[in-house]
Amino acid sequence: MKYLELKPGDRIRKLIEEFVQPGLMPLGFKLLTSELTFKRKIGNFTQEIYFAKNQRNFGNTIVCFWTILSVKSNYYVKWHEKTYGLKPMNEFVESWYDNHIKNWNSEYWNSGQYDLTEFDNVKLMNDLTKNILTIGIPLLDKVSDWENAADDLMERQRFGFISKIFDFYILAGKKKKAIESLKIVEEYFNSVDNVPKERLEEIERRKDYLQHLAN
Repeated sequence: MKYLELKPGDRIRKLIEEFVQPGLMPLGFKLLTSELTFKRKIGNFTQEIYFAKNQRNFGNTIVCFWTILSVKSNYYVKWHEKTYGLKPMNEFVESWYDNHIKNWNSEYWNSGQYDLTEFDNVKLMNDLTKNILTIGIPLLDKVSDWENAADDLMERQRFGFISKIFDFYILAGKKKKAIESLKIVEEYFNSVDNVPKERLEEIERRKDYLQHLAN
């Protein structure tokens, strides 16, 4: 157990600075002072590794946290506003909780959270750092590419994000794949009940966009 004298939030930051930061800094990530988040810019994408703390953390009784990995793009937000005249649903390209990522397995989890009160802190932090570097970073890099991001959403049938799928293909210069994805998802929506009207409106907006391109 390390840094038992610190409050839970300070203890978590101290361990992340000691174990995780040395592996991420050479890759261009910077740890924010305002929150427990590493960030780096890759072209039109911003990669983030955020450490969320359990709100019930207390003394040395509960000291838990988990990792959220995200790729965002302000470029996409501006492109969407210029193209459609309104903001997209959000700036995220993709985001994952660590315990939802296939292959991100850890023996140092307690109910899906890293628990500093239950496990050897050095082993836990080394395991976390290894997962971030060998699984997390490649995942962030994979979707920091418009076509790959759209392919990934299609492969996992995340059809609720059809607006992003279509837009990402357009941004990648893959018009045919954009049209095909729109067709596949529209056919799927026609086969199920209770599709949110927002999703149908998004499809119609993309059809209008394609019609505008044709003219």
